[in-house]
Formats: sequence, C-alpha cells, structure tokens
Amino acid sequence: MKKNYIILPVYNDLDSLKKVLEILNRSFKTLKSNNFIIIVNDFSSKKLKFNKKYSNFKKINVLNLKKNVGSQKAIFFGLKYLQKKIKKKNNETIISILDSDGEDNPNMVKKLIRFVNLKKDYFIFASRKKRTENSFLKALNQLRLLITFILTGKYINFGNFSSFPSFLLNKILSNNNLYLAYSSGVLKNYNKFFFVKIKKSKRFYGNSKVNLEFLILHTINIISVFYKTVFFRTFFFLMITLFFLENVKLKTSIISFFLLINLVLAGINIFFKPKKVNLSMIKSVI
Repeated sequence: MKKNYIILPVYNDLDSLKKVLEILNRSFKTLKSNNFIIIVNDFSSKKLKFNKKYSNFKKINVLNLKKNVGSQKAIFFGLKYLQKKIKKKNNETIISILDSDGEDNPNMVKKLIRFVNLKKDYFIFASRKKRTENSFLKALNQLRLLITFILTGKYINFGNFSSFPSFLLNKILSNNNLYLAYSSGVLKNYNKFFFVKIKKSKRFYGNSKVNLEFLILHTINIISVFYKTVFFRTFFFLMITLFFLENVKLKTSIISFFLLINLVLAGINIFFKPKKVNLSMIKSVI
C-alpha cells in the first residue's frame, strides 16, 4: 500500500498543531494509503500532548530536538530522520512538508500529493497565490523576491509547503544545503518542479512570527545557497560599473560592498553549513 509521510515542524504552537492534525485526519479519510505523521519538536517550552486518537494516521512520531534551531533546520533534521527510516525509496512513498501554524492550508496536502502521483519525478511546491500579511510585510517580501532574483537569477516565491516522491530524498540531502534554507536548497539540488497556486491562510492561533529580522536573516540564508552564482553575477555588474565610473571614492565603495556581500554569503555556506550531519540533534523519538 502507498505511504504518506507528513513532516510538521513545531515550536510552542500546540493548539495550532492539534487543529492541523484534525484537519489532516479528516482530509485523509478518502486516501487509500498508510499515513504517518512526523512532528519535529523544535525544543518547545510547552510539552506536546496528544490525547485524541486519529483514525486515519498509521502512526504519529515526535522528534524532540536538543535545542531550538528554527523551522528550516527542524525540517532538515526531520528529513534526515526519514532518510534513515525509509528503506525503500520510490514513487509509492510520498513525503509532504507544511508548517504547523495553519498558514499552510492542511486541506491542500491531498492536492499536492495528487500532483506527485501525476508528475512522478517532479518536486511539487505550493506557490503563494495570495498572502495574508500586512502591507508592510507584503512590500518587504516583494523586495526580498526582487533582491533574490537579481543576485541568484531565481524567483523563489514558495516556502516549505511541498510534496515529493521519496526517491528524491537522497538527491536533495546530498550536500546539506537544506540546512540553510529548504526552498533554495531543493532548488539548488534538483531541476524538475511543478508549482500549484495555493492561497496562504491565516494562523489558527497567535500572531505570525514573520518580522523584519526574520525576513532579512531568511533571505540571506536563501541567497547563500547560491553564493557561487552570486559571485559571478555581481562580478559582472561590478566590471560594467567600474568601466563607466570615474569617481575613485565611489569605485572603492562599490568594490568594498561587492567583497562584503560575497564574503558574508560564502562564509555562511562554508562555515555555518555542516560538512557531516548525524542525528545526535534529535534527543528522543516518541
């Protein structure tokens, strides 16, 4: 029988997580498959308790991390766990990822899974049809997309919400790029994608964790995955700019800015991305 593994990173959003599980359970009622839930507990201060039984899940596992690492790394460790757990990687086993706060509509997981079954060797991403943040954050997000596109040549208008056949797992985890950023890590490591337009929903409970600091750091991590591409693109623009400029001080400033950007991005990729990864970050599996 076909298998579905759903990875849900969570940090203290227990009420939202429970609602996501309830919706998934109802939605999966019509799926003829064994469905497994992998909750990656990102060192929540609140204890995760699940008193309700979910008839359409074969099993729910909770991976408790030793410290808070953020959603991107939590997803990475969830996938590394599955890489060891799933012995037979094929297009009969499908892995899906969504956030546990409700912003990724759990009713749409079935739709992504259906496209995986149709497309076979494609990676299926939910593309943001409409966003729900305030106007300021929407404008910042558009600026992020523009800067990322200029530096990398990639328009990354998608996040974690995705589904893919398990045989792609080794491919996307081949160089630990996903440790920095899931979306750009997958984009760097694979080249066959299909995008499904899905409206971003509102959180079930609490306020969004997306703020200016988060967007800046997340954008830097996304871009750092393509640091070599960024170097060649910015070097090309640098040469053109220096050719037409005569002001020495301005030339010096532009060269300094060029070096700063590329050193930061290369440093993040080289020094903050682990060479080897084991599962010691997972404190326990329950």
